[in-house]
Amino acid sequence: MRLDDPTLESGAPDARNAWLVEAVRNQIAFMRAKVPFWHERLSKAAVDERRIESLADLALVPILTKEEFRAAKPTQLVPEENLLELKICRWTSGTTGRPTVNFWSETDWAALVASTARMLGRQAPMQGPTVFNAYSQGHVTGPVYNGALRRLGAVVYDRSHHPEELFSTFAQTELFDFDTLVLPAQTARGKGVGLVNLLDEDPQFLTRRGVRWWIGSSGTFDAETINRAREQGVQVVSNLYGSSEFAPFAISCPKNPGDYHVAQGHLLAEVVDQTGMPVENGQFGRIVVTHLCGMDENGQARLHGGTQILRLAAGDGATFLSEPCTCGLTTPRLRGVQRVGTTS
Repeated sequence: MRLDDPTLESGAPDARNAWLVEAVRNQIAFMRAKVPFWHERLSKAAVDERRIESLADLALVPILTKEEFRAAKPTQLVPEENLLELKICRWTSGTTGRPTVNFWSETDWAALVASTARMLGRQAPMQGPTVFNAYSQGHVTGPVYNGALRRLGAVVYDRSHHPEELFSTFAQTELFDFDTLVLPAQTARGKGVGLVNLLDEDPQFLTRRGVRWWIGSSGTFDAETINRAREQGVQVVSNLYGSSEFAPFAISCPKNPGDYHVAQGHLLAEVVDQTGMPVENGQFGRIVVTHLCGMDENGQARLHGGTQILRLAAGDGATFLSEPCTCGLTTPRLRGVQRVGTTS
């Protein structure tokens, strides 16, 4: 399976699911053999990857909570033989508890970038966009957008590491010509700068700069802000969903903007009930995510080599939709994403 193949989201679900099952089995076998943390956890739960014959069989694997994830030392979750191959590390700080730490190997990072490019490539309103990437390069999302958009042939100007406040952001945007803006609508807990802040300061900012494509990843993409953007000539609004542990892994549907299409491959996202069983189509449950694949230079899937995450509770819940979408994609969708906590 090629992780850079755009038909991964439009092909037959049964064939894709069969490939995902095989990838999960291979990853679990690798984790058991190479990571003592997972050897102990899987053995305690009597999990044998050979018993996983469908995605529903992943219910055999206990959910990993954020508290358990934080309690493990970062290197406990990385195969020792891969420590010299790590490309990037990002720390996160939640509202409580110590930060989580995630490592990606060279091939893991390539898979993440390729998957993000697959998501964005279908929605690009132009070829070879010129981009101002206003995301912090200290957060995992900043360099992911850089790599993904460059993969699509874009020229990308990244914001500097100056303080993320209004004056600095405006000053940097004035340095470049661009038709694509990467920026959240609003930032969490009022920190940093979002598009709402720019429009409140300069109501014609998007028109004046000629922005045609607005990209971000935030639950704050409300209808009012999207309408403000469209009224100023923005043709496409692409809102991605993810977390600090996984980076973006789903993108808003152009036909049904409240739904997010999941980009399975570099990871596996499930929606499960309180027992860990995958929910049925149309049911609400918790989102759990597994780091699944890296990608070699030929686009072929490889084992994920960095931080090994298996069924980690993202802290969010959503309604799971499995039927093909009116937009033509066949991947699962998440609807009504909301915070549900990480402990149970």
